[in-house]
Amino acid sequence: MGDWFSRRWSQISLNQVNFYTIVFILLFTVVFASLLIFDEYKGFEKTVHLEILVNDDINVSKPAALSHDAMKGRLIKIVLEISTLALILFGFIVGISKIVNSMIAQDIERFLKFFESLHDKTKPIEMDELYFGEFRRMAGYANEMALTLEEQKESLQQLNASLEERVRYKTQALQIKNDALEKEQKFSQELLESHKQFIRYAIHETHTPLSVIMANIELFSMNEGRNRYLAKIEAAVKNIFSIYDDLSYLVKKDQIEYPQRPIDMGEYVEKRLEFFDEVAQFSNLSFDFAKPEFPAWIMFNETKLQRVIDNNITNAIKYTKSGEVIHVGVECDTQKCLFWVESRSQKIHDEQKIFEAYYRERKKTDGFGLGLSLVKSICDEDGVEIKISSDNLSTRFEYHFIKGNGENTSA
Repeated sequence: MGDWFSRRWSQISLNQVNFYTIVFILLFTVVFASLLIFDEYKGFEKTVHLEILVNDDINVSKPAALSHDAMKGRLIKIVLEISTLALILFGFIVGISKIVNSMIAQDIERFLKFFESLHDKTKPIEMDELYFGEFRRMAGYANEMALTLEEQKESLQQLNASLEERVRYKTQALQIKNDALEKEQKFSQELLESHKQFIRYAIHETHTPLSVIMANIELFSMNEGRNRYLAKIEAAVKNIFSIYDDLSYLVKKDQIEYPQRPIDMGEYVEKRLEFFDEVAQFSNLSFDFAKPEFPAWIMFNETKLQRVIDNNITNAIKYTKSGEVIHVGVECDTQKCLFWVESRSQKIHDEQKIFEAYYRERKKTDGFGLGLSLVKSICDEDGVEIKISSDNLSTRFEYHFIKGNGENTSA
């Protein structure tokens, strides 16, 4: 009940307050007049009763009747007077209430207009136009609030203007920087393209003399026989060929497609070991190849596979201690084929970082540090899993290739 009354009172308007006030005054007046009339009527009945008793004792009936009529007339007169006074009192109170409520309504209306105009240029409330002191105090606070809001509005407008100016200035400066950056980017793209074009031409032009050198080494070996100096030349040329193949793949890998085909990994690794055998012998090393008993077919691109195998063989030749044996093997099961290289070398301290471009743990070792980065990118593209184990005794690289069905396609 209390909650309902509170909600109802919070929603009541000034007109409703006036209406309820008038109804209350009317009821109060009617009740007050009724009580007075009831009191007078009781007194009249009591007086009449006493007079009848007295008249019965003295047996006088005529004067009693006259007295009764006179008292009844007096009672009616009193009732009319009370009713008239009640109506006059009611009208007087209602009039005063109307005047006071009208004055309150006018003051409140001024406040409403004042607050409605706050979003525009606010006109302060005139104190002299208000009737009540409480409203004048409220008007003082409202005017101070309006003045503060006006000052803050002007301050915000100045701040917005300043921010707009700064944004405009920064935008112009940024546009100038963007234009300069676009020019630099365009220049860098042109420079990079020229660099790539130069590398393409250099690689293309390098292939012919390398092929001529290798052919003449073979011819010289056939006619004059092999010697120590010729073996060194052949080993160096094969190293150059490996670097040439890496650079050629890096330049072309984003421009051409490398289709897959069935490859017998055991046979392919054996051929690459024969190619690098002269290089290994020149470094006082030898290969021990564990060839699989049955053909180890995988579906892979030959160019990519050559980069994976050649980089691991050349790295083993670089880092294996002199006089040791480089163990290479290929193993297969029903799902995958494993290619692994193991040799005695220094321990690899960071097995993840060695796949970053240009990173080399041995700074004195020849090379650009691109080989394993290139191998990692190929393995990521074709779903080849890489595993490394390295300690003070040996280092082993494993590459797990998904097995293909080359037995049928090769026929």
